[in-house]
Amino acid sequence: MKLLIDERIRKIEYEYLKKYFEVVKLPLSEDVYEEISGHSDVFYTKIDEEIICSPNSKIIDSKFIMGKEKVGNTYPEDVKYNICQIGQNIIGSKYVDSSLRDKINVLVKQGYTKCNICVTSKNSCITTDIGIYRELKKHNIDAIFIKNDNIHLLKRNGTISKMKGFIGGASIVVNNTFILFGDINYIEDNSKKEIENHLLKYNLKLKDFKGLEIIDYGGCIMYN
Repeated sequence: MKLLIDERIRKIEYEYLKKYFEVVKLPLSEDVYEEISGHSDVFYTKIDEEIICSPNSKIIDSKFIMGKEKVGNTYPEDVKYNICQIGQNIIGSKYVDSSLRDKINVLVKQGYTKCNICVTSKNSCITTDIGIYRELKKHNIDAIFIKNDNIHLLKRNGTISKMKGFIGGASIVVNNTFILFGDINYIEDNSKKEIENHLLKYNLKLKDFKGLEIIDYGGCIMYN
C-alpha cells in the first residue's frame, strides 16, 4: 500500500510510516500558497476506492481519475478537491470541482472540509470547524469538536508558519490506530480529553510523537 504525504514530513514520522507503507513524498507546488503546497487534501480526494486528482497535481498515477479544474492559489480556488467521506456521506462545499458536485450529499460552508475532519469510523469523526460539527450532527454523524490553537502549518522551508492548521491534516486513522503528527499533550486540555474519550469509544489506539509540535501535513492519500 502506498501513502502519499507532504515531503516536509519529519524523519521520525516518515520512519514510522515506512514500516507499514511505501511512503511517497509529495513535492511542493508553486500553484498554491506555501503552507498547503505539499498537501494531498488540496490536490486529491478519495471517494470509495477512486482517487480524483487535480490536473496540476505533482504526482499522477495511472489509476487516478483526472478532475476538470486545476487548483488555484487563493481561496476558494484551492479547495476544489477538499472533500471528505464518512461512510456513505460525502461532505464538501459549493466550491468543489464541477465533476464532483453531484457526489456531495452533506453540504457545508467551510471549503477546507477535509482539512478539518479526521474520520475515525464509518459514522464518526473529529473536527476543528464548528460549522462542520453542527452540520454533521444534523446527519447523525458522531462528531466531536476540538480547538486547533496548537496545530501548525509549515512554510516552504519547513519552519512553522503563523497560520493555524487543522486536525484532518494533522492526523490519520490506520489499522485501528489514530496517528497524530505531533504530541497530543500540545492539544488544549479539554480538547485532549475529548479526543482520548472518542478514541476509547471507538477502540482506537493512539500513536503520537512525543515532544514534537503538531503539524498539519494535509493528511495523506492511501492507494495500491
